Amino acid sequence: MHIENNFASTWVKGGVLYSIYKEGIDIHLTAAKLIVEDRLKLQNGIALPILCDIRGVRKFDMAAKRYFSTDGSALIKALALVSNNPVSEVYSKIYIKGNLPTVPMQIFDNETEALFFLNQFIEDI
Repeated sequence: MHIENNFASTWVKGGVLYSIYKEGIDIHLTAAKLIVEDRLKLQNGIALPILCDIRGVRKFDMAAKRYFSTDGSALIKALALVSNNPVSEVYSKIYIKGNLPTVPMQIFDNETEALFFLNQFIEDI
């Protein structure tokens, strides 16, 4: 199954959940809640490693960042943030340092390295 909204496309492939954010968007609280709601529908109660490609995001507002780090972090086994531009990389580093994640989390500049990291968290379901 594939779910798409105005902010991200989300699907599961090979035991990894992909959440690819759309180009040139701003993420506010309403958007964050919709992205997480769609992700949780796909996960169907199962914790998965997640590849989150935020290269297209222009900015995250504070309420969205708070939501992603609290309620929005449900059922995340490990998180690989893909960011190859300075703006999204800064947001990623702030997110990790400011929220002391309870799951393994790293920032990558490409999908290949992100998937290599996430492969260690894939389980046969």
